[in-house]
Parts: sequence; C-alpha cells; structure tokens
Amino acid sequence: MPGRAQVRRQHVAAQAKDLIAAGCIVLDTETTGLGDDAEICEITILDVTGAPILDTLVRPTRPIPVEATAIHKITDAMVASAPSWPEVAEQYAAAVAGRTVVAYNVAFDARLLRQTYQIHGITAPVLTTACAMLMYAEWHGEYDRSRDRWRWLKLIEAATDCGVAEDGAHRALADARMTLGVLRYLQRRTNGRRPAGPKVATVPQEALPSVLG
Repeated sequence: MPGRAQVRRQHVAAQAKDLIAAGCIVLDTETTGLGDDAEICEITILDVTGAPILDTLVRPTRPIPVEATAIHKITDAMVASAPSWPEVAEQYAAAVAGRTVVAYNVAFDARLLRQTYQIHGITAPVLTTACAMLMYAEWHGEYDRSRDRWRWLKLIEAATDCGVAEDGAHRALADARMTLGVLRYLQRRTNGRRPAGPKVATVPQEALPSVLG
C-alpha cells in the first residue's frame, strides 16, 4: 500500500495530468515592480505543446524602475516600440477564454494582470487558474509548520529539481517554458514516486516577494 506521501504526490500528478488533458495554457509575466502601481512589461502564453500563443514585450505607462530591470533585464529602450496593453488585450483575452491558466505563483501574475487592466481603464477577463508553485510545493513535500503550508520553492529550483531548467530565468518565455516543464514532470509521475536524488534547497519565505514575474 502506498504511504501518505506517495498518495499525496499521486494526487498532484493527477491534477497536472487533468490540466494538460483539458488543454490548459501556461502563462508568465515580467513586471515593473511588485506594488499596487506595478504593471506588465512582458507576457508569454504557451499551449500544452510549448507553442507560443502570445509572446511579447509590453510598453508600460511609466519608466521601468532600475530595480526591476536588474532582475529581468528589460529596459525602457526595449519596450519603447512594443505594443501597449490595450493593443495586446484582445489577443490575451482570446487566449485565456475558456481555458485554465497555469502559472508559477499564479496569484502574483493574476494580480498584475488586473492592475494593468485597471491602469488602462478596461475590464479584465475573469480567469480560471491553477498554481504550479503550490502544486510543486505539495509534491516536494517539505512542510512549514510556522505557516501551516507546504514550503514554496523558486521556479528555477523546481525546474532544476525536475530537470527542465534553462537559461534566461526572469524572462517570460524562459519562465513559461520551465513552468510547463514542471507541469509535465508532475504529469508523468502518476505512481507518486519521487526519483532518487537530493532535494533542492527551499527559498526563505521572506525572499519570495523580491522575485519579479
């Protein structure tokens, strides 16, 4: 009989399998910051095969702070000729319509999408979402008793653990590919068994908000 941990991982694998079978989309954004006035400056959406549905820089309404550029390397010059969000919004809305949106820390991406819509005075589509970060945290299985939840990992840590890490972290396309790679890894582990090998180090919880996108 499988133990509790194996059953838990089987549940996560089944969730990933169902998401992919239903034709979910995988999204990642890069942003001008973390606060209530931050907005999107890059977005990628992939289908379950990894093909891009949307992959573009976005021209924000304000200059990109140097602290944000230091993380994702997107400069004001790079977005100067990029479309504004209203020019991207129709394609984005078509991509997410009727689909479950998967992202790594989806709560952050969903909030920044809402904020970007609000900045431009347009109504955001209602999203159905699933969080790859929470799924992988449950799979990884390190419990944080002080917060009463599974401990979160950075995307690059989860991707490395799953063998799908790639260069270009903190750009939307690379991060979306790694998120899809993590989801596919989970989908394949239907027996709930974790391959032998060292677990990656977990990220301190207070460090997570400093990660843009």
